[in-house]
Amino acid sequence: MLDIFFELTILVYVKDALHGGLALKNCLEEKRKEKGMSQEDLANALEVSRQTINSLENGRYNPSILLAYKIARLFGCLIEDIFFDEEGN
Repeated sequence: MLDIFFELTILVYVKDALHGGLALKNCLEEKRKEKGMSQEDLANALEVSRQTINSLENGRYNPSILLAYKIARLFGCLIEDIFFDEEGN
């Protein structure tokens, strides 16, 4: 139960960051490469375009809450293990 509360708290943080104009950093490229996936593989698994993955990895696009959640679930980790703010929080 605590994990669900913690993940919901992170979802709210990500939502606030996105609406507040905070540019999120991420380690998506590293996570993807650790799994031996191409951008196309990841895009297919998440049902988004390869261009979306490229934009995420290059910091030109902040994910929706749903997409951030799907990415974290795919890699078996929490959202904040992939997405963080400028200070690493």
